[in-house]
Amino acid sequence: MTIINNIQSVASDLVYFTSAFTEHYTYYIAECNKPSKDYDHAVATARFDRAASCARIAISTCEDAGLDPKVVCKDQINFVDSYKAAA
Repeated sequence: MTIINNIQSVASDLVYFTSAFTEHYTYYIAECNKPSKDYDHAVATARFDRAASCARIAISTCEDAGLDPKVVCKDQINFVDSYKAAA
């Protein structure tokens, strides 16, 4: 694999997993902010789990590429640190 292909692959993975993280985390927050009669714990848990998974993969992708996740994946690092017990 050429260097350019490797860079493209890393960039593609980072864009995908950071976007997926943002989507799932946004839906998680939206579910949590619903009135209690409309709130669905199973949906919130599933969204949280997907967001946590995408965050971990994005961070891992950064590390594998030799990038600093604290610079490249700030939101994912903050999420994992904030929800360390649950994530």
